Amino acid sequence: MKYLSIDTTTKVTALALAEDSKVIAEGFLHTNKTHSERLIPMLDQLLLAASWKLSDLDFIGVVRGPGSFTGIRIGIATAEGFAQVLNIPVIGVTSLEALAWAGYGRDEEIVPILDARKNEWYTARFRWSPEDQLECLTQPCAKTHESWLEELKRLDRTVLFVGDAVPHYKDKIIKFLGARARILPDYLSLPRGAYVSCEVWRQWSEKGFSGTVEPYYIRLSEAEVNYAKKEAEDRK
Repeated sequence: MKYLSIDTTTKVTALALAEDSKVIAEGFLHTNKTHSERLIPMLDQLLLAASWKLSDLDFIGVVRGPGSFTGIRIGIATAEGFAQVLNIPVIGVTSLEALAWAGYGRDEEIVPILDARKNEWYTARFRWSPEDQLECLTQPCAKTHESWLEELKRLDRTVLFVGDAVPHYKDKIIKFLGARARILPDYLSLPRGAYVSCEVWRQWSEKGFSGTVEPYYIRLSEAEVNYAKKEAEDRK
């Protein structure tokens, strides 16, 4: 089966074309342009390079969060728009599960950290079992930098950090965990289309399609928080 994977949940625009478990083509852009400026031109180039057409796709995979609220909406809207025109299904995966593929085949626990602003990260804990099963040890959540690093320090485990927050907080991570912290090069730790494709295929193989893809935000947006505050004040 042929499919397209889309990830616009961070500042990286990450796309991939895959057939079954094999990645055919991958696009990665980490520039100052917006996802709306980068996504379609990159997709056109990938399709051309792979000699594929949109009509060749059997389904589309998209990262539904957590991450940038705007980025999540762009990714899902693009995936669902193509799927409607092509009359094919969409499967959603989370950004944290996709990033866990950066640690596939390694012994360390894998901790994705994505910039959630407000001195917080979107994060979770994973490990790959000897049977190649992805196990979630800590459910996805939003944690302050210091509280999460303290928690990981108390666990006394070797931890592989991945995600868009790693390059910016490398020194802080090493300060807290020292030799127990494993840091990959940026080109491996940042979101990648290939990681998304692997997670999309894993979930499709295990669960199939589950219907509508809903955004996965973890916490309320700033606009929703402000609206709730205003509603509470108006009721006083």
